[in-house]
Amino acid sequence: MNPRSRKPGRCILVLFALFAATAALAQSTPAGSYAASLVDEAEYTYVHSEMLYTHDGDNRGYGAEHNLARANIQSLFQSFGLTTTLESFRYNSVTYYNVVGVHTGTTAPSQVYIIGGHFDSVNNPGADDNASGVAGVIEAARLLSQWPSDATIRFIAFDREEQGLIGSDAYATAHAADDIRGMISMDMIAYRGSSGDRARIYGRTASNPLKNALSAALTSYGGLTVTLGGEFDASDHAPFEWQGFDACCLIEYAWSSNPNYHTQDDSVDTPNYINYPYAADMTRGVVGWLVDAAGATPDFPLGDCNGDYSVDGFDVDPFVLLLTDPAEYAVQYPEIDPLMVGDCNVDGSINGFDVDAFVALLGA
Repeated sequence: MNPRSRKPGRCILVLFALFAATAALAQSTPAGSYAASLVDEAEYTYVHSEMLYTHDGDNRGYGAEHNLARANIQSLFQSFGLTTTLESFRYNSVTYYNVVGVHTGTTAPSQVYIIGGHFDSVNNPGADDNASGVAGVIEAARLLSQWPSDATIRFIAFDREEQGLIGSDAYATAHAADDIRGMISMDMIAYRGSSGDRARIYGRTASNPLKNALSAALTSYGGLTVTLGGEFDASDHAPFEWQGFDACCLIEYAWSSNPNYHTQDDSVDTPNYINYPYAADMTRGVVGWLVDAAGATPDFPLGDCNGDYSVDGFDVDPFVLLLTDPAEYAVQYPEIDPLMVGDCNVDGSINGFDVDAFVALLGA
C-alpha cells in the first residue's frame, strides 16, 4: 500500500467514509462456488513464500529481489498460457515494468476485467504489503487461465506503487480508451490479526456497483463479512477511478493496525503473522466474482453428468443415459464433454467399469 494512506488527515477521512456493507445483492452461482472451491491454499502459500522473496532480508523495493520477483511473476503467467508482456513506464528517469497476463475473451473480448496488485515493497520483504495480493492474483490466474470466459481478463502485477501509484497510473492512462468493466486491487490480504473473518473494500461512490458485487462474492464464496468504505486514493485501483472506471481496493480488515506495516518484520518469518487460510478465502471471493462477472466457464467436475457443478443424486439419470444412449445424452447436454464427466475410473472410455467409480464419487 502507498504510504500516503498513513497521513493522519487521510486516515480520518477514510474512517469517516466507512459504512457497513449492505446485504448481498447477488446470489452465488454454481460455477462461481465451484471455481472458488478450487482455490488451493497450498499453491498460494508456495508462490507467496517461495516465489516472491518474502523472507527476512529480502528487499523488493530497490534490492536484487525486486527484479527476481518480477521475473518469477512473468514466468508464472507464461506457464499458465497467458499472453504475457512487460509494459514499461518511466519513473525518475528509470524504466520500470508492470507484468501483464491476458486471458482473451471468447464472445466479448473487448470487454475487460482486471485484478492486480503491486509487487514492489518499501525496501523490506513486503510479505503482506503486497506479496499477499500478488499471490492472490497469481492463484486466480492459475485457475481462470484454464477456462474459457466471455470477456477478457487481465492479471497485472504493478510496480512502483509505493512511490505514488506510478505503475498503475501509467497503465490506466495508457489504457484509458479500453472498455474496462471493473478493476480490483488486491492490496494486503493476509494479516487477519484478531479481526476474525472480515474484510474491507474501498472505492468512490461511482464504483458502488462493483464494490457491492465483490462484497457479495466475498461473503458467498469466501465466507467473509465485508465492510465498505469510501474514497481511498492509496492503492492501485485509484488511477482507474481517475480515468472513470469502476474500481476498488480489497484489503484486510485490520490493515490500519498491522504492527509490521512498512517494517522489516513484514516477513513470512515473523511468527503468527501471515494467515494463509484467510488469504485463500479473500482469493476465493475474487475468483468467484471473476467467474460471474467475466462469464468464465470452469470445467465440470468428474461425475457431474448434469452440469450443475456438483456430484449428487441428480446426476444418476444423466449418468445412466450417458452409458445407455450417448447420442441422446449429447442432444440433452450439448455443453458437456462426456469423457470429462463420465469417465469416472479415468481409463479413457465410458462403460460399465465406470459405475463403481461413479457411485464412489456420489458418496465422497
